[in-house]
Amino acid sequence: MLHKSRLTSARQFEERFRNTIRTWDFKPGTLVLVRNSRIDSSIGYKTKPRYLGPMVVVRRASGGSYILAELDGSISKLRFAAYRVIPYIPRDIRRVPVTTITDIDPAALEDETFDREDNTYPEDDP
Repeated sequence: MLHKSRLTSARQFEERFRNTIRTWDFKPGTLVLVRNSRIDSSIGYKTKPRYLGPMVVVRRASGGSYILAELDGSISKLRFAAYRVIPYIPRDIRRVPVTTITDIDPAALEDETFDREDNTYPEDDP
């Protein structure tokens, strides 16, 4: 009985918020922005950048997080949660200087440097 009411509640929630719930599945090479969630609870957040980027999707990890690269081709050592990544729609695609990200070794993407479990940023490391 309890399980049935939970399923009913979940269906009602999905129906009520079907226009606001979005599931993005970005393909490699897609331009995206990353939500800067560190500033959400900090003092003076109104003057801080809300989104970081644009960045290029390198690939999606098996857990659902994304491995991203800067526009100059440097791959980030961090993984970004899927809920923080939104699509970037440029006004003019000819003005976005995206370098080609080629010759990426798949073994390098599976390296332990990409498996940072702490939520620190490289500039925070001592």
